[in-house]
Amino acid sequence: MEFEQVQKYCKEAEQIAEHSGTHAGLSFLIGEKFGTNFSLLRKARRKLQFLYSSDNMSEDHPLNQGGRALKMSYAMTIKEHYNQPVEQVKYLESLLADFAKTVLMTFSQDDIKSYLESSPNLAYDSEEYKETESDTTFSADDLLLEAEEILVVEDMKKLLIEDIDN
Repeated sequence: MEFEQVQKYCKEAEQIAEHSGTHAGLSFLIGEKFGTNFSLLRKARRKLQFLYSSDNMSEDHPLNQGGRALKMSYAMTIKEHYNQPVEQVKYLESLLADFAKTVLMTFSQDDIKSYLESSPNLAYDSEEYKETESDTTFSADDLLLEAEEILVVEDMKKLLIEDIDN
């Protein structure tokens, strides 16, 4: 996706907001379009989450015991085998930062905050979170999916409305 596409989405969201209300426009823009790219970023980050050592790594960790040669070999292996996911994360982070700025120029921060605090139904991974009409009970999986969606909305808030509260 290119930045021009983001601008088209924002214009389309403005038109939806004029005809169906601000919440509908933000549902399209944030819940559907932004959410889809945000989901792609989260998936790409998951692929990389165990590649880099944490700051609080114990002295017994193999990378700390292997010396410089092991660390260099590890770094080269990551570069060779994980270059594409690393580049994808960088690209999506940049795209979402620009996307967030454009959303903030299109809609007021108060409207965005109100939308995100309304517990929106995000369309960022419709197959994974698809509900059926026969679902009448709330299973453990449903609870985990609901918790995941709450965390996603909180992460979106950091990108879209962080400056309001600071």
